[in-house]
Amino acid sequence: MRRNKYSVLFLLFLFGLGLSFCPMPAQAAEATLYFSPSSGTKSIGATFTVGVKVNSGGDVINAAEGSIGYDTALLDVVSVSKGGSIFLFWTTEPGASGGVIKFGGGLPPPAFNGSAGHIINITFKAKRAGEARVNFNSGAVLANDGKGTNIITGMGSASFTLSAVQIPPSKPESPKEPAKPKEPDYNKPVIVSLTHPDQDLWYKEAGAKFKWELPKSVVGVSIAFDQKLSTDPGPASDGLFSEKTYSAKEDDGVWYLHLKFKDSARWGTIARYKVNIDTTPPLPFEVKASEANIGERPELSFKTTDELSGLSKYLIYIGSLDRKAHELAPDKESFQISGLSAGRHTAIIIAIDKAGNEQMATVEFVIKAIDAPLIDNYSGELKSSDNFYAKGTAIENGLVVIYIEKDGRQIATSSARSDANGKWLYIHDDKLPNGRYSFWAETRNDKGIRSEPSEKHTFLVSPPVFTMIGDFVINYFTVLVSLLFLIILIILIIFWIIFLIRKKLKKETKEIEEILHRNSLEMKKIIDTSFAKMGATKAAQTKARAELKGKVDENEKKTLKEIKDVEEILK
Repeated sequence: MRRNKYSVLFLLFLFGLGLSFCPMPAQAAEATLYFSPSSGTKSIGATFTVGVKVNSGGDVINAAEGSIGYDTALLDVVSVSKGGSIFLFWTTEPGASGGVIKFGGGLPPPAFNGSAGHIINITFKAKRAGEARVNFNSGAVLANDGKGTNIITGMGSASFTLSAVQIPPSKPESPKEPAKPKEPDYNKPVIVSLTHPDQDLWYKEAGAKFKWELPKSVVGVSIAFDQKLSTDPGPASDGLFSEKTYSAKEDDGVWYLHLKFKDSARWGTIARYKVNIDTTPPLPFEVKASEANIGERPELSFKTTDELSGLSKYLIYIGSLDRKAHELAPDKESFQISGLSAGRHTAIIIAIDKAGNEQMATVEFVIKAIDAPLIDNYSGELKSSDNFYAKGTAIENGLVVIYIEKDGRQIATSSARSDANGKWLYIHDDKLPNGRYSFWAETRNDKGIRSEPSEKHTFLVSPPVFTMIGDFVINYFTVLVSLLFLIILIILIIFWIIFLIRKKLKKETKEIEEILHRNSLEMKKIIDTSFAKMGATKAAQTKARAELKGKVDENEKKTLKEIKDVEEILK
């Protein structure tokens, strides 16, 4: 608890310094924690040292912490040293306990910017043969931006082959003169590669780009790029520049950039940066599928190597590259197929080396289907109150899956287990609605391999007899009532139409009667006027007038009589 308190106070102290020296926010960087070396072969009982380093990704950092796990069955930690570390203060003192190594430290401004910042050294002892892996469980790299931004984007891993073969001790050498003390570094460049940021990893990009800071005192730069570790770029200046790009024409292998600065006094110490280039994929290989019996799945066998960076892993796709891949370690040489149904399939195996180059091979194989189940008996017709059942034979101790559909739509899927003699019985738990159904079955063995579907059968679900009679009576009564209602409605409509016609005729009859009476009066007046103009005697006119009026009256009476008869009918 006290150490955590001091850790927080120390980080706050570093953030305060970052605020003083870096008032502007830093751009997002890609810092990484990694091991150096990250691989190798060690003998049983030997000790070896692995360095923990940080690549700031081109940004300035002021703190880092991490938790490292290792295989305690294969390795023992002899010591954890912070000698030569870039950190001056420690929030978590480096140490190992229970298979975990922890550290946490920092430094004040101007802090650190570089690709190979040394943090701690871990000395391991090989206990027994095997492939010992060392991994980061967690980690953080904090930018010197006044906020403590965690800019870590990756954490490396290491793998060491522990061999049972003892390396014989070297013969004692004759005494030699004491070696001269190494001259301290002078004006040594700090090189960063934008294309190959980790000197212990392999890359498939041949073109390499490097950067370094150019101090103001430098008046010349000498540079060389080759496959020799100890090359001196020479005493002649190649110019004054802070970056260099080499085109993608270099051969595969290990390359070194050699760089030194010249100031007004002399040439400085040579800095070297290692680049591991592997553009060649693993060797072509063949995949074979073993012959599998009915109900079995085949096993795939394959093997290839990579002559430079070495294999990283295998990816296995079954059927399509769109599906999730099965990942295998590089030392695996076979893969047991699982989870596939019967039929023809294609397997795609991709071998990937440590630089990311790929080599692909494919193979086709067939999973033979098991025998389809037989349906011996089933409910051909049943009432809606009954349960559907089916029985038959299949492979012994197999899973029989029943599919039920109606109107072309699957409505139920259930299963039953066959016994040691292959007999099975299925009873549907739920009641089925009325209608016609179809069903079929398939078998699956203990490996999940399916059979072909059985023959389809149909069955009918109908209601009980009393329900059918009741439905018939109800339907007949409904039709009868509906028909009677329709007849009454038609009769009412007819009477309504007759009523309207009678009303209309009465009105028209009265109008005819009035017009006839009015016309008779007019005719009588015309007769009187006409006889008055005639030259006959008055007595003759009177007689003729009387006769004509009599005829008009007679016609009017007859016509009125007919109209009255019509009115009587309409009453």
